[in-house]
Amino acid sequence: MKILDSVRKDLNLTEIFRGGSIALIFKLLGILMGYVFFLIISRIYGAEKQGIFSLCWTILMLGAVLGRIGLDTAIVRFIAADVSNHQGANSKNLHRKGLALVLIASIFISMLFFAFSKQISDLFFDNTNMANLIRIIGLSIIPMSVMSYNAESLRALKKIGLFSFLQNGSIYIIILLILLSVSFLNEDINFLVQSILYALIFMAFISLFLFRTEEKKLPALSKNKDTMSVPSMLQVAFPMLLTNSLFLIMNWTDILMIGAFRSEADVGIYTIAVKIAALNTIALAAVNSIAAPKFAELYSNKNMKGLRRIVKQTTLINTVLSLPVFLIIILFPAFLMGLFGAEFEQGIIPLIILSCGQIFNAVSGSTMYILNMTNYEKTGQNILLVGAFINIVLNSLLIPKYGITGGAIATLSSTVIWNIIAIYYIYKHHGFLTYPFMINKIDAE
Repeated sequence: MKILDSVRKDLNLTEIFRGGSIALIFKLLGILMGYVFFLIISRIYGAEKQGIFSLCWTILMLGAVLGRIGLDTAIVRFIAADVSNHQGANSKNLHRKGLALVLIASIFISMLFFAFSKQISDLFFDNTNMANLIRIIGLSIIPMSVMSYNAESLRALKKIGLFSFLQNGSIYIIILLILLSVSFLNEDINFLVQSILYALIFMAFISLFLFRTEEKKLPALSKNKDTMSVPSMLQVAFPMLLTNSLFLIMNWTDILMIGAFRSEADVGIYTIAVKIAALNTIALAAVNSIAAPKFAELYSNKNMKGLRRIVKQTTLINTVLSLPVFLIIILFPAFLMGLFGAEFEQGIIPLIILSCGQIFNAVSGSTMYILNMTNYEKTGQNILLVGAFINIVLNSLLIPKYGITGGAIATLSSTVIWNIIAIYYIYKHHGFLTYPFMINKIDAE
């Protein structure tokens, strides 16, 4: 009862619990749908075609990050700060300017994918007839970028339910519905990848409708009201683009390099291990959904004591919720991998290694969001630059010799290193560690 009473009195923590709980529910549902989806793909298509699909999805993620040019992260900071300072009307113009920039950038990236489809295909696929898949992925970059940008804009408005709906598993549901309605489990891999494009176009329009609905609740625009210029927006967004790109590179380099050095079947097995290991960071992802705008709001209001407290509280939540998941994975890795088929049991050791990296990530807290939301996005960019370099070097050395186990070791090593560096710089700039120590001492200061 004392704990509950303490939570009720702490308005920031109450908001985190409320928003984080909504995000966690959607995250769990999204993960469940994701596993159902990949279970169906793995069981019916086998490891090789599941690997091709995973490579296409990974390439799409990287292309969409470039298409959003960092504005998906920057818009969270812009809108959260405006709403906190009772300037919500600015958010409408900021969103529209950002959306126009995202459309231009994503169309440009899509054109590059079309122009170099054969070269990209030759780099990642054993089969040389995969250029058409790259062109489909190129088209998919545009709606993926729009959907993600609108989802982050909703998160900035603290519409966590809508944000979570768009980001967690809804895409898998739409893809499965397309497969069911047109030709369920069509064995043509082109059709499977095309379903991504159709689903994303639908979700992009849904995301735009949802944001337009929510923006009507903001104050009316003032004709004489100055808003942030495009160059100013890009000045903040570009370091975040580099940060997001590097973060994705670290998360997906192992899959891409396994695709380059090993077989599509190895990619399929490793991808399942990655997805199971990611269960360790469900709480982190859920808490970050509401924590990011909260960090920006507290920093904008110069409430450093509140920022320090909420950082430690969110890290404590992450730790408490992640440890049981970690223990289950460590105790039953063979069972979890075996659910996807006997051939996937080759990923048991990589699963254990990857889980160790993910639990360290969860216990370290929302390090990159803290830096990005407190004007230290360039520091975050440089940290991830180091992490990505280490990740690429280790993957290139270990995957040819040790296969998917080498990729897991490389990912674990780089994850631990960049988190430690980020924790150091948060301490240097803000004077506290993200680890959940001495929370009560903050109140006494």
